[in-house]
Amino acid sequence: MAEAWLERWQEGRIGWHEDTGNASLQKHWRARGRTVLVPLCGKSVDLVWLAAQGNRVVGVELSQLAVEAFFAEQQLDFTVSEGPLPRFDAIGADITIYQGDFMALAGVHCDAHYDRGALVALSADLRAGYAAHVSSLLTEDAEQLVITLGYDQSVAQGPPFSISDEELLGYWPGLERIDRYDDTANAPPKFLDAGLEELIEMVWRSAGD
Repeated sequence: MAEAWLERWQEGRIGWHEDTGNASLQKHWRARGRTVLVPLCGKSVDLVWLAAQGNRVVGVELSQLAVEAFFAEQQLDFTVSEGPLPRFDAIGADITIYQGDFMALAGVHCDAHYDRGALVALSADLRAGYAAHVSSLLTEDAEQLVITLGYDQSVAQGPPFSISDEELLGYWPGLERIDRYDDTANAPPKFLDAGLEELIEMVWRSAGD
């Protein structure tokens, strides 16, 4: 999994990247003044958007190429601190990115969590461990926004993978689905080439006001 991820960055095969950020995040995010965990963050501009809402942002990304691309594209200077995972701190923005294996991240405590492309990028055998590690880094009252996909996996195979409601709620039972829409037009070309006719994007958020 790790080698395939690194190869995608090296070859520029990053079709999941959204140049203008994620519309569902901008529509449904409500946390302010929190520390937001963003696993497998890539070079997402969502990090900048979350920071602009008054949050401290903690991203984690395996690819050093992606981390450096983020700071270059956002025109942010940064410092690097050595540790179990190298830590890149933006200068002038409340953004930190740890570079390395997310499962090795420790000593970080966050009271918010955003996941658009991490859970769906992982095969079924890795998702439970990933979700458990996310939960271990979150406070009990953490605000979460998680975006999943639903499609017929007998027609096309991920990544990104289809995740059932039951599976997701098995990881985080405190979530509720607040939005869903047909995102077939933005499905990966390999899905469309395989004949996939419907891909649904679903938005989940911590229950309550």
